[in-house]
Amino acid sequence: MQAKGQHQPRGHGDLRRNWICHVLEGGFYMGGTAFLAPESVLPKMVQSLGGSSWIIALMPVVLPAAFACAGLFVAPRVERLDRFKPWVLTFGLLQRLPYLLTGLALLLWDGAGRWLLPLVVLTPLLSGLLGGITVVAWMEMVTRMIPEKWRAAGWSARYVMQAVLGIGAGVAIHTLLEHFPGRHGYGWLHLATFALLTLSWLVQLPMRESPHPRQENAGALTSTSWKTLRSLPSMLASVPSLPKLVAVRFLGTGYLMLAAFLSIHALGLTQRPESDEGHFVTWQAAGTVVGSVLAAWAGYHHGGKLPLMLSRLICVGWCLWLPLCRGFADFNAAYAVLGVGLFLDRVGDLTLTAELCPPSKRSTLQAMLSFCNVLSLLASAGLAALIWRWGALSGLSLCAAAMAALSGGILASIPEPRKLAPPPL
Repeated sequence: MQAKGQHQPRGHGDLRRNWICHVLEGGFYMGGTAFLAPESVLPKMVQSLGGSSWIIALMPVVLPAAFACAGLFVAPRVERLDRFKPWVLTFGLLQRLPYLLTGLALLLWDGAGRWLLPLVVLTPLLSGLLGGITVVAWMEMVTRMIPEKWRAAGWSARYVMQAVLGIGAGVAIHTLLEHFPGRHGYGWLHLATFALLTLSWLVQLPMRESPHPRQENAGALTSTSWKTLRSLPSMLASVPSLPKLVAVRFLGTGYLMLAAFLSIHALGLTQRPESDEGHFVTWQAAGTVVGSVLAAWAGYHHGGKLPLMLSRLICVGWCLWLPLCRGFADFNAAYAVLGVGLFLDRVGDLTLTAELCPPSKRSTLQAMLSFCNVLSLLASAGLAALIWRWGALSGLSLCAAAMAALSGGILASIPEPRKLAPPPL
């Protein structure tokens, strides 16, 4: 029997349509962001514009942190919606506009000068804040449209498509920065990002959504932001494994700590031009294919915990290996491994989180989990910037490896939801 408050598409045609649109939306969106890859392009861009080490360290985390900040405060409102699609389309369009405006400013505003760095940094921040308003409704919409056993395959297919586009993005980045170095090259990269993000918005239009019954406790969830924040501990404690998941996420930021400075370190050590960061994007995208396919198989057959655990094991090994890299080929291989690990992490985390949260409180709980993650992202960025100032990549690698190992240890104690009875509504 279908659980109360849940909704599935009306037929197999709707299911196929929604799943295909879901894959295309994610593939175009994430393929677009590859032109401004936060693990390689953005940190080097910020350094070239004179950004300090702490701003560089923020680049891989500013977008997800901004996403998480807004989501918690709109979740109670989202849970009262009969339909999620209009909300997703409205705020999703606004979310994409900063890339267009910044791209045009970089190309056409001759007096930009000292405003270049603020423009580049504020673009993912503003997009993330608007995306945070969007993503709570988007996640609930997708969770209701896509059956449980199809979700991991859906996430994975999105990442495979992203990887294919990312390989092309790497070639485009190299070519653009060779022919248009500096401001104009970065402007074209922003416009390329906007173009693919617009395609990702358009392919959501054919998705079909039926209204679902409002949750009986929706009125209780509609409260002030302060009351929502105060309810966070009790809400998390209502599902035994969620506090552990918070710790898993908090300690699982090793990749991002190192990624902020990896392209800078690699290009400096090998004396390669800035345009060669496009090669890093290509190799990371190639690794994404492997990670996504592996995550799809593991997630479909075993749930989200296994791919997440594999990502932690890879992260530990990757962190310990990086200080030994010396040649340009070594760093290309390192970015390929980064692609494998990151997308095992993302597919596993999305799948495990969706299945741990009871459907009746899923929007608010997922927003709360994301909000908790903000502290982790900011703390890891600050720690990474501090260690980098000391000039110790090896120290940063050891710190990131230790955090990943602790994260994996806590994750091992979380039961796989698919082996348990369905959570209470």
